[in-house]
Amino acid sequence: MKKIFLLKSLCIFTAIVLFSYTGLFAQESKLNLVVQTIEDSNKYDAKKKAEIDSIRTILKSTKKSDVLSLYNLNTEMFYRFKVFQRDSAFYYGIQSKTLAQQLHDKSFLATANMNLADICVSSGMYKEALDFLEPSKIDDKNTNYNTLYYGILGRCYGDMAEYSNTPYFNKQYLNLAHLYREKALSLTEDDTFFHYFLEAFNKFKEDKLQESFSDFKTLLQKKNQPHDQALVHYMLGELYQQLGNNDKAISHFSEAVISDIKTSTKESLAIIKLSELLFKKGDLNNASILIKKANEDASFYGAQQRKIQVGAILPLVEQEILKLVEKEKQRLYWQYIIVSIFLIIAICFAIIIYNQNRKLTKARKIIADAHQNLKQINKQLLKVNDKIKSQNIEIKHVNSQLSEANKIKEEYLGLFFTQYDGIFEKFNAFINSMKKNIEEERYDKVNRTILSYNLKREKEKLLENFDKAFVSLFPNFIKEFNSLMKEEHKILLDKEQVLTKELRIYALIRLGITQNEIIAQILGYSVNSIYAYKTKIRNNSSINKEDFDKKLLKNTTLKL
Repeated sequence: MKKIFLLKSLCIFTAIVLFSYTGLFAQESKLNLVVQTIEDSNKYDAKKKAEIDSIRTILKSTKKSDVLSLYNLNTEMFYRFKVFQRDSAFYYGIQSKTLAQQLHDKSFLATANMNLADICVSSGMYKEALDFLEPSKIDDKNTNYNTLYYGILGRCYGDMAEYSNTPYFNKQYLNLAHLYREKALSLTEDDTFFHYFLEAFNKFKEDKLQESFSDFKTLLQKKNQPHDQALVHYMLGELYQQLGNNDKAISHFSEAVISDIKTSTKESLAIIKLSELLFKKGDLNNASILIKKANEDASFYGAQQRKIQVGAILPLVEQEILKLVEKEKQRLYWQYIIVSIFLIIAICFAIIIYNQNRKLTKARKIIADAHQNLKQINKQLLKVNDKIKSQNIEIKHVNSQLSEANKIKEEYLGLFFTQYDGIFEKFNAFINSMKKNIEEERYDKVNRTILSYNLKREKEKLLENFDKAFVSLFPNFIKEFNSLMKEEHKILLDKEQVLTKELRIYALIRLGITQNEIIAQILGYSVNSIYAYKTKIRNNSSINKEDFDKKLLKNTTLKL
């Protein structure tokens, strides 16, 4: 029984571990897809603009006397801009209203007013939205103002309640929002997306989370339009977040963000919510990418409330990034201290070796003098002398290696301190600039300053300086390297190229760095890549691949 129990426990534990790993991998893949979609956002925006331009071309060619066609085209332009750019949507909404008045069509006028009210709510202009809805006076007999009318009113008062800090008004707005949403639901047609969505949304607002969750899950299975599907994913993300399952919330918010970007929806709350969750989870890199995109979209669209929401998160993300920069500065400082300690140790060893050389010189003189006076022990002295000669050869070899090591250390320590001073000055200027911009609340400059710092370029510059320093120490390295290679595999350099990737790897080996992990860390490659490059070189050499490294080290000469 105990064995069966242990076996069951082991199976359950294994299943839990595999499930957790699979969940983390799936979430990471989903976030990578979100980031890739953000990188491709210009492509989707270009497609959106092309569609708008095609309608705009038709609009410009339409005769002014054809008022009905002008009204329909302006209304179509409004819908194209509705979630893309507020100013343009508002402009075409006004144009539609003006044309509706010219047509004396109450239905067209009602639609234009509701469209203008809708865009005002999306922009955080609640008073203006209510002004556009005012002409109807909420007349149940007025069929021109249908479920959309009450839906906009419900959304408007719901948003006003969210941003109201006064309990009296907050309660009043919530009651009105509930009243108008219920009215809108009663007027919607059955079996429509808006009916199902509004029914589930009303349950959500009434804290009937489980019922709302079930309705939204059912709605997700239907064939909805991409923008509608994004709304369902967003609501499921909200529900999962309130139910305490942030991983599921991240998954649904990610789907909503992907759909919003692909449909060029700039008025999006999902990307802000996703960034906030990732920030709390400690994923600063993805949180930073998302909140910057949200800030760009909010500025492009012109939604005031979205700018406020972004402004609440963006400084926190940037503050954490600054902390990481400060930690990196501390790490460099301690590296400097450690290198200094190693330098002191190297000097101490040099002094010890120098003293040993002086003692050996004195010993040789004493032995030479004793040789003249002690002929009777000539054989013993010859043996001692042979031993001393052998030691001298070893010492000379050690001295040669130490001289070479000292020269290499001198060259690369000089390079290190030069690079460190440059890095320190850049970090100092970077931190001073960030502090000044933060104190002056110029967050846009903070953002540009962060974006302007190109780590890849700095890394490439550091490697170029390494190449130049190495070639100055080993001027014949490339020629000596190629002498060990087959004719068709000799390495040819471009005009301005100093070392290739393969030469750089063997340059580090020549300096005594033989571990693949350390080489990979220095050059920014994977360990597998280092192994692959080394294997390729050895296979293409003209000598036994097992002896290639030793032969190269032996043949490579240091500059005198």
